[in-house]
Amino acid sequence: MTRTVARRIVVLGSPGSGKSTFSHALADGTGLPLIHLDDAYWRPGWRRPSTPEWERTVERLTAGPYWIIDGNFAGTVRQRVERADAVVLLDRHPWLCAVALVRRSLRLRRDTLRGRQPGDYLPAGLAADDPPVRSLTALVRKAAGFRGRELRAMHPALAACAAPVLRCRSRRSAERLLRHLSARARPLPAAAPAGSRPPFVCTCAQRRHHGHPVPTVPSAAPSAVPRASRPARPDRTRRGAPEHG
Repeated sequence: MTRTVARRIVVLGSPGSGKSTFSHALADGTGLPLIHLDDAYWRPGWRRPSTPEWERTVERLTAGPYWIIDGNFAGTVRQRVERADAVVLLDRHPWLCAVALVRRSLRLRRDTLRGRQPGDYLPAGLAADDPPVRSLTALVRKAAGFRGRELRAMHPALAACAAPVLRCRSRRSAERLLRHLSARARPLPAAAPAGSRPPFVCTCAQRRHHGHPVPTVPSAAPSAVPRASRPARPDRTRRGAPEHG
């Protein structure tokens, strides 16, 4: 468990692992600005930026003194972890992630039937008439292969970074880590230095726009000391090619 005050935090994990919910709760608990990489990456029509353009965007996102960045995108993970004070890896079992994805898909369909517009679930860079969500089948496949593809591709960067890699294999361990990081938060400067606030910051109002639940920081007993979440390197995983996401 990190003993330093983390003001630059990278959150990684499979689709369905709870990255966005964890990141929103962490932003609530620490006061740090939250950035979803999907908002910065996708262009209208689900177009991708060129590699040099995306690397420049990540450079801008990580240039400030404090942030939470939610998302994988293995091709630029080294840029982010090299500037991070802590790296959170939500490494839940693939089948649990798949179940969470199915439940989320059902919830989005239910909300759409109740009057929400499909565009409410789009990353910020997409157009209102773009398809609302990526294929559930594709997301489940991505979750099933996360350890063998994306995590394997990120392993060299995670192994080499100076920041602690805090792996959470369960919801309970994620809640303990959330309490720990939130308890060690310090107030940010009232007047942020010019240029220190990163672009693409997710606001409270955007949470429901993105289809994310609005989380709360779990409370801890006054005398409770969070149990250490093992800051370990990722497990060895199956062979596979890296992919964005």
